[in-house]
Amino acid sequence: MTRQTGGYFGVNEALFASALAAIVFSTLGAQPLTIVGITGLISLFNYTIYAIAERQHVAHLYPQFICWVSIWAAVTHWIASLGNLCDYMRYITDFSSNCFGAYVGIIYMIKGVEELIDEFAISTPAAGFLGIVVALCYWFTVYGLELTGGTILFSPVLRKVLSDYAYPIATISWTGFVHIPGTLKRVDVPRLPVTRAFHPTVDRSWIVPFWDLPAKWVFVALPIGILLTMLFYYDHNVSSLSAQAKQFPLKKPAGFHWDFFLLGCTSFTSGILGLPLPNGLVPQAPVHTDACTDYKDHLTITYLTSPSDPSNPIEIHEKVVVPEDVKEQRVSHFLMGLGIV
Repeated sequence: MTRQTGGYFGVNEALFASALAAIVFSTLGAQPLTIVGITGLISLFNYTIYAIAERQHVAHLYPQFICWVSIWAAVTHWIASLGNLCDYMRYITDFSSNCFGAYVGIIYMIKGVEELIDEFAISTPAAGFLGIVVALCYWFTVYGLELTGGTILFSPVLRKVLSDYAYPIATISWTGFVHIPGTLKRVDVPRLPVTRAFHPTVDRSWIVPFWDLPAKWVFVALPIGILLTMLFYYDHNVSSLSAQAKQFPLKKPAGFHWDFFLLGCTSFTSGILGLPLPNGLVPQAPVHTDACTDYKDHLTITYLTSPSDPSNPIEIHEKVVVPEDVKEQRVSHFLMGLGIV
């Protein structure tokens, strides 16, 4: 998103938007277990609009235009929530949710490959090659650590810690890997551009001067804002559904209409501040609920009889992991927001 919006959206904007959403939804949301933040889809949406603005030779109006898109999206969010339109999510099946999750996963893989290719273009072949090695090792580390939760390795507490914190463990380990003194550090892998903390990435104030946009472009932003609402209607609500999937023994009910109204509020605020719009995160939402779930190991014993010797059945022991309780609370999501701040 940084590369393809002329540097307008950077690290600070993404962190600010994620912190804002986490604190708002953890304190005011009906379902605080749903993780809300910046998705790959809103990144794609933002730089697609930037590409359109460039073709129309109005890239200099991009900040005000994307702000009006956010304002219109907020209005249509509020209309949808007040009209109880989230009721139609009752027809979304697990098949639809899994298809959408696969779509998001494919988008992430494509964008990941694009980033790796870009490293060859902006740096040396050695840096590009090391980037690919780190990417593959990172994936393998996360995948391997998450699998430990279903094994009999180590103690139950250590298994849960390794499984729940697979992403931060892998991120810290492999980010540090390219800083090891010697050959690895000399390769000079491209790093994420950062600026002053608590300031916008580009030289501007936090409040976007949306009142400066010509009236013609204000109304052009309306249909794009409606498209954004349609994206969030499905993306956010599917994230909420996945955080409350059938395999989790949740006790507290959901509040889809209220949460969608809150999403309109965060969209409006983010637009005025010049932030990418946050919404429910499909991969992270069920992972968070899973991390808040207490699992118990149960031993099942089955007997397999042989036709040649039916009097001596073979005893087979198998471990079955059963979810027994979910810690339904607002603290974990709130602490994530504070951690990002």
